[in-house]
Amino acid sequence: MDRPETPKPYSCVICHKRKVKCDRQEPCSNCSKANAECVYRPPPPPRRRKRERADSGDALLDLDQSIRRGAKELPQNHAAKQASTKDLLADPSQRGHSSGRMIMKQGNSIYLDSTLWTRVSQELPDATHVLDNASDHESDDLSDEELDETLMILAPGAENSRAGLHPNPVHIFKLWQTFLENVNPLIKILHTPTVQPQILDAMVDHEKMSRDLEALMFSMYCISLISLTAEEVAESFGESKKNLLRRFRKGAQFAFRNTSLLRTSSFMVLQAFILYILSLRAVSDPSSVWTLSGIAMRIAQRIGIHRDGAGYGLSPFDTEIRRRVWFQLVILDATSAQSCGVASSPMLPTSDSRPPANVNDSDLDPLMKQPPSEKDGVTDMMFCLARSEFGKWLRRWSAADGSDPSNSPWASLASSSMSSRGKDEAVKELESLLEEKYLKYCDPSIPLHSVTIMMARSAILYTRLMIHHPRQYQGSNTRIPQVERDIMFQNCLKMADYANYVQTSTAVRRFSWHTENHMPWDAMIFLLSEIRSRADPEEKKKVWETVGNIYSRYLAQRKRNLDAPLQMALQNLITKAWRAYTADCSTNQQTTAPCPPVVSTLLEKARSRGLTNLTGGSSQAADPDHLVFNPDTSPSRVMSDGTDLDFIFNADSPMDWNEWDKFLNQFQGPFLDGMAGSIS
Repeated sequence: MDRPETPKPYSCVICHKRKVKCDRQEPCSNCSKANAECVYRPPPPPRRRKRERADSGDALLDLDQSIRRGAKELPQNHAAKQASTKDLLADPSQRGHSSGRMIMKQGNSIYLDSTLWTRVSQELPDATHVLDNASDHESDDLSDEELDETLMILAPGAENSRAGLHPNPVHIFKLWQTFLENVNPLIKILHTPTVQPQILDAMVDHEKMSRDLEALMFSMYCISLISLTAEEVAESFGESKKNLLRRFRKGAQFAFRNTSLLRTSSFMVLQAFILYILSLRAVSDPSSVWTLSGIAMRIAQRIGIHRDGAGYGLSPFDTEIRRRVWFQLVILDATSAQSCGVASSPMLPTSDSRPPANVNDSDLDPLMKQPPSEKDGVTDMMFCLARSEFGKWLRRWSAADGSDPSNSPWASLASSSMSSRGKDEAVKELESLLEEKYLKYCDPSIPLHSVTIMMARSAILYTRLMIHHPRQYQGSNTRIPQVERDIMFQNCLKMADYANYVQTSTAVRRFSWHTENHMPWDAMIFLLSEIRSRADPEEKKKVWETVGNIYSRYLAQRKRNLDAPLQMALQNLITKAWRAYTADCSTNQQTTAPCPPVVSTLLEKARSRGLTNLTGGSSQAADPDHLVFNPDTSPSRVMSDGTDLDFIFNADSPMDWNEWDKFLNQFQGPFLDGMAGSIS
């Protein structure tokens, strides 16, 4: 078709909805690539603008009053005409215990359920980056248009578009074996003895497979590929991981469109969609993952997965598999929300689903009439159930003193009202529980057992860190005992070592696709903070070596999200810590550790952005338009930019560790895979 010489004066409907650049031809290149109908509709006439106020204070007052009245629409035009970025917050008395923040800019907004964003904003070169990174798509490279997940929702179906996207039968079999070895043991949402015959049949004839099965197969291809290294993919499939993943993701999107994803009531499509979302964590932005997990949650709710099948006459087999799917979906939705700055999913439907049983896949059969008998010791569900056990233990302790369930699950255990002896006994109880139910049956030479041991040990170490956390001394003149500082330091070093081991050991590296999404940020930050008070230079070198190894691999796997607000804040904190460390070494005439390559890269990145005064805060501090306000944070609680390294901890540090705890809980992913408080 010949293209018109004069482009359309406005974008087509699909490009407008996707907020991507349209070349305004007929059809446009984006719709051509997606095999979608390209339709141009004139935009509606502009709305009549209200009279603008000259005083920005009046505009903000209007906004505040609107929020107080519970108005459905905010006068955003006023805010957009004032400063480039403003925080629009209701009065604290109107928000109850909420510490959330609303950042708005020119009609765009993001809600962040974290008081620590006051501090994060001071670590960002420009607070507007929070919104720009989320909403500015005009300059996106559209050569990879299939990476936009909205295609499988907004674009019309394309029955024949999947042709040629399936791998050959030999490669399908390799991908299925990869799934069984690397992915299935950690999530357990498929009953593999039932699914495998369907996969094998589909390998022979793609045209005879159902739409639901095709969506499952493409999702399996994606998550299996994610679990392999680029070298492994090239060796096994003779093609680059990037190209194969693009191809399989495009196939998955076509397949989901053909299943009418938003209207589906298919349990298999839901299983496929969860697998697909899990594969996106390594290649997509957290906001997209969270949005898609919300869609999966609504599909599950419509299907009734959140209700225990035993009370509705479902077969024992269906009941058990549905429990497994709901268990995984709750974790996925919670961790996705936390990665986006929301403490939890507020609209999570009430569930009466029971925890999955401790049984093997071989104990389940679609024709069984009675529920399977639970086993003691090791089963296929060992990893998943060990996580569940930790969550149940923590919830029990969090409710022991009648605390508000909306509070942190650590509130009771970390309270200063609980004696150190009582806290240590609680940790011993957890250790004994995990040891008796799971760890004593584990064989470290078996990869799944090994990663389960490390996960359980990390949970125990993390708990010890939380109960001995410096925040219990916040606001008092009590100095933290050196013995507790030593305990925290050693625990954090072990946690970092575990994370490093999973990424480097050939025995368990097959599971690194999972663990790299749940980094122990809290442990790493404490290690960086404690460097200044450690006397042993070798300990300091060990910290920098460990942190450098972990973070360099993390950034290598997260190339698309290096400018995410959390990562920018953490990168600035790391550079500050390094500068403080080298300054201390110079003062004390000690030899500095070799600068980790990732730190050198971060220092150069900071210099390129003009942040030369890294030890004095970010450049935004002098710009009133970029200040971020939070009425819940008093001046005494906000870190000053005048010190050399405000977040560094020492015995007399004013650092608000409770704020850091909230920050890490909501943005780390979280560590321990959402076990705390997100398992139903």
